[in-house]
Amino acid sequence: MKESLTLQEFYRREERKKGSFKKYGVFILFVLPFLLAFLVFFVYPLFYGIYISFTQYKLSYPGQETFVGLRWYQVLFNPHYKINGKVPMFKYYDSFWRAFFHTVIFAIIMVPIAIIVPLALAILINYKPPGFKLFRCLVYLPSIVPLSCAGAIFVMLFNPKDTAGVLATLFPNTIFDNVKWFTQTWFSFSINGSVYNVAYAWIPIFCMCFWGGWGGNFIILSAGLENVPRSLYEASSVDGCSRRHKIIYVTIPNIKGQLVLCLFTTIIGYMGLYGQNYVLLGGGPFTATTLNGAPAWGDTSTLLYYIQAIVDGSNAQLQSSFYGLASAASIVYALFVGIFTGIQQYATRDRKSGFKISEGYSKWKRIAQSKTANN
Repeated sequence: MKESLTLQEFYRREERKKGSFKKYGVFILFVLPFLLAFLVFFVYPLFYGIYISFTQYKLSYPGQETFVGLRWYQVLFNPHYKINGKVPMFKYYDSFWRAFFHTVIFAIIMVPIAIIVPLALAILINYKPPGFKLFRCLVYLPSIVPLSCAGAIFVMLFNPKDTAGVLATLFPNTIFDNVKWFTQTWFSFSINGSVYNVAYAWIPIFCMCFWGGWGGNFIILSAGLENVPRSLYEASSVDGCSRRHKIIYVTIPNIKGQLVLCLFTTIIGYMGLYGQNYVLLGGGPFTATTLNGAPAWGDTSTLLYYIQAIVDGSNAQLQSSFYGLASAASIVYALFVGIFTGIQQYATRDRKSGFKISEGYSKWKRIAQSKTANN
């Protein structure tokens, strides 16, 4: 038997329905497009890539993958692995770890520079010297230059004199003229019998990354410094705090959030290095061999370039595709970046006690007072 409703109860129920829609309906309408895009363009490719890493995937025959278990992961981590006990895969193993070595070393060198230099300039600009607004714009300007245009600029700068290289023409009979920046090896060393060549090409890549990569950090840190209370600087000046101590105990603690953000994005950016070395010289100079017809052992190859080289050469050279290997390398790369980021997040987390806005200055003041009492 249906429940009988009075007219008043009916109107109350309808009002509740309308109220629920007003409360949640608009939220769902705004969130749903993003949620769908997130599922289609992030979650689905992620899990499909994990699936491909365990299969012999053929682009020309989708849906006919053959499960091969941990084959591709063995290729990456076992130098003696052979497919079906016959086909040696050492060159894929060695190429992966060369690219890994290039990526990690470059990030270790670049990340501190990309944080310290913008921080120093942001602190300097925070004193509002003449022309600081123009300087701020000029510092950020290279960050909005398209990568292809920036690559053309640095190719012209570092080209040899016979190809109208700017630096070689302006500074004849110097290192800019005598070195073939994009083809010459700087020095070599050996690890476990494998020879590693350090190319001069890393210098143009370094310059290009530095020129266009730290403007964003500079703007973020400058904005953070604007929000540091001036009263802390005034109080520290009254207590005789030097400029160096102000930076250490007042400035740095109060822009900790901005520093963590810059560190996080910079690590991810340089661990994903690809565009600069590809635009300048396609991952070369190539002193070893190729993968599936695509160069991957170049002296400036990185993890992302290794993955692309496998994909580019898979169907062109081999009947059996190596997309599974590219997917496995992508998963390993993602795990490494995730672990590295997790360690960084743990190391820079806020402790349970928290870091109060003037804790650094108070710490310095206690130290200064104890020294005065001892004297």
